Amino acid sequence: MQGFVGYQLSVILTLGGLCAVLYLFLRYSKSLQKRRFSGEMQIIDRLAIDAGATLVIVDVKGEQMLLSVSGKETRLLKTFPK
Repeated sequence: MQGFVGYQLSVILTLGGLCAVLYLFLRYSKSLQKRRFSGEMQIIDRLAIDAGATLVIVDVKGEQMLLSVSGKETRLLKTFPK
């Protein structure tokens, strides 16, 4: 009986350690993602022209751009000055 209790305790501690490592990895990956994607791009407005075509105004680091987005292609139509 003593061996069985020791085995259960070992399994519980191992699973707890594994959960702690996974939790720390998740927190680290989220902070890395926030640093990598700092939010310098924002969609200002969007207008659906057709079932497969959309006009989008995007702000990237203070510069606004008019884009045409379709199923297979994205085109820069115009850049607006700051």
